[in-house]
Order: sequence, then C-alpha cells, then structure tokens
Amino acid sequence: MSKRKKDPLLEALKEGKSYTWTIPDGGDLASMREAVKHGQTLTMSPIVNPSEIQVGDLVLVKWHQSDIFHIVGEIQDEQFLIVNSLGKINGWVSAKDILGRVTEIIEPEPRPSVAIMLDQLEMAYQALITLEQAADNEAQQMLAIVHDLHWYADRIGKERLDIMPRSNKWSFEQNLWRLTKQVKKAIAPVPNRVLYFIDCGKQCVGLASEIVALFEYSDVTTKPAA
Repeated sequence: MSKRKKDPLLEALKEGKSYTWTIPDGGDLASMREAVKHGQTLTMSPIVNPSEIQVGDLVLVKWHQSDIFHIVGEIQDEQFLIVNSLGKINGWVSAKDILGRVTEIIEPEPRPSVAIMLDQLEMAYQALITLEQAADNEAQQMLAIVHDLHWYADRIGKERLDIMPRSNKWSFEQNLWRLTKQVKKAIAPVPNRVLYFIDCGKQCVGLASEIVALFEYSDVTTKPAA
C-alpha cells in the first residue's frame, strides 16, 4: 500500500516555516477565483499569535477531515467566520483551526496588449522553427496558428478580448497569454517540442472558436426549435 504524498505547504507550516508557491496557469480556481489569480506568487506563514489574524486574510483552515484555502470574513470573540471569495459562508472556527495565513502576494508579470502578444508569439514560433529545424509543413502549421488567432481576435473585438465568456471560462486574452509564455520558454514535457507547441497552439485556436460561439451563438443554441 503506497503512502500518501506529503503536502509541502502543510509540512512547512507544521515546522513553523513559511511556504511560497506560484499559482500555475490553467486549472479552475473554483470558489477562490475572485481572490486569487493564476500567476500570483503567495507566501503563507504559520500563525504565531491569533491576534495577527485580520478580516480579509487568506487562510488555510482545518475543516472537518481536510483543509480549505478560504477567507476570514468576520471575527467575534476569538471565533473566525470562514467564507469563500464568492460570498458563500462555511462557518465559524477557532484560532487553532487556522493553520496559516497569506502574508505576501506578488503579482504576476502584467499581460501586454493582444497585438503585442501575437507579435511575441509569432517571433517565438519563428525561433522554435529555426532552433528545431522544423519541416516545412510543421512551420506552416505554426504560422497558421498565429494567423488564425489574429482572425479570431478581430471577430471577438477589442472590447471583449479580456472578458470571460462565462464563469470559469478563460478570456481570449488569458488563453493567448498562457500560450505565448509557453512558446517563449520553449519548455515541453515531451521530446518533440515542435509537435507539442503546434498542438498547444491549435488548442488555443479551438478555445478562441468556442469563445466566439459563446458570445455570438449562445442565445441561438438555447432557443427551442419552432
């Protein structure tokens, strides 16, 4: 029977140490999406004195048989009301149930404009083509991705590029920034970087198509047939 992998955050707090991590791109931030965002670097520190806990603190809380990363919504008589970023109330806990609180947040690198990101993406693809001596058909696929993203950016329109088409669905700008950073770093989890970053680009194009559909056709597709 394999042992459960230890959580480095919990282990650090148990030892009275702070722990720093960066929220990775991708994934669902769920009920904390209004309080934290992808790319932020957070430092969580153990509680030395309960008096240091303040309303609005992001905290790790022992909750039933697990733990949750939530917010202190209210303090009364050494009891702390735990809520999420969407306003849902979890309940009251004592100071001993609060394992740590976020003491520092470093904001991620700001996103440039979509036009600049598209230029950066094209340059990164060109550099990868040269570095890997990509075949002609592979190079064409990469550059077609940039062309398609330009086309979708125009269709979506400047005023909607940074708008999430629905809850928990990334905006065009967020998807493009994630792809651009990936290709610029050129670090792939597989041996064939060319095919990997072609697939990543095609996925981004597909997401752009989905965003257009959500903005333009959601009302049409939900209407009952005549």
